[in-house]
Amino acid sequence: MKFSIEIGMNEKHLIEFTFNQLLGQSRVCVDGREVFRKKRWFSEPLVDSYDFEIGLFEPVRLRIEKERKHLFGSKYRIFVDNRLTQLHQGI
Repeated sequence: MKFSIEIGMNEKHLIEFTFNQLLGQSRVCVDGREVFRKKRWFSEPLVDSYDFEIGLFEPVRLRIEKERKHLFGSKYRIFVDNRLTQLHQGI
């Protein structure tokens, strides 16, 4: 699963999230720079959360919640300043 979101009004940032279910690897990039990487070898938790504060002049709180479905796939909720802004579902 891969998606991106642009946040900020005056100070814009591009957030890219990538999760490879086969390899168990998740990665978050801000403006093309990797800020977070996690790798799981065995079963992952049912719910996982990634929490960041982005920006210097206009700080924005970003939270990505990943909810694993029972067999294959996941549901991703993206919160900006504690408001749900996007919802993605897929493998």
